[in-house]
Formats: sequence, structure tokens, C-alpha cells
Amino acid sequence: MVRKVLVGTDTSASADLAVGAAADLARACAAPLVVLYVKPELDSREVFAPAGSASPADPSDYLEEVGRRFEGLEVATRQVPGDPATTICSVAEDEGADVIVVGNRGLHGRRRSLIGSIPQVVLQHAPCSVMVVDTRAAQ
Repeated sequence: MVRKVLVGTDTSASADLAVGAAADLARACAAPLVVLYVKPELDSREVFAPAGSASPADPSDYLEEVGRRFEGLEVATRQVPGDPATTICSVAEDEGADVIVVGNRGLHGRRRSLIGSIPQVVLQHAPCSVMVVDTRAAQ
């Protein structure tokens, strides 16, 4: 029985596909949905970005919008700092989630090599079932 669904997001288009799948699962199970953004520890090169370069988007607007997007579904949002994979597993345990939903694609290149494959680590350490959503369509 699924009583609570947790989905991790980095607010990208591919992660949003996982959020949609998690909402569908929560709705089908009449379960609340928790949408979690984990703010990763910053690389010093991101802190001191060159003038004129784009800064990482603030997830607050995304989380506020996603909280209103799924009518008739109980949605809670959280922002927690830390390592994404480890924090997703910790929050799932704290929330009593029965299922964690993650996308199979997300970070690429240097950032992925620094923090590893989030879905892989979540699968290895999750305190509950894990649903991995194919998010290649968003790339």
C-alpha cells in the first residue's frame, strides 16, 4: 500500500517529468505527494561566477508553482541542503514515504562526475521502494 510519495527534483525539464509521474502515482493511490528540492553544496566556481553568466535558478518559484499545479492532490514541498542522493533517502525516511520517485537522467558532465548518479545511489540506499522514471524525452 502506498500512503506517501516522495519525488526529488532539480527543477529541470527532465526532473519535471518525474514530478508528473509521481503526481500520477500519488493520485492513483490517494496518497499525499512530497516534492523535494535538495540544494547541493556549491562548487566555489559557482559561487564566484563570472559577471554576466547565468546563476542557478532559485527553486522557490518552481516549488510554489508545483504545489498549485496538481488540483485535488495533497502536495507538500521541501527544500533541504545537502548531498542530493543521501538527502532524498533521509527525507524519505523522515517523511515515512512508501515510494521515492526519481528521474533516470538529470545532471551531465562535470557536475554529474562530482556527485555521481543520484538514481543509482538512491536505489542502493533507499528506505523504501524506488520508482525510476525514464526522462530522456525532456532532453
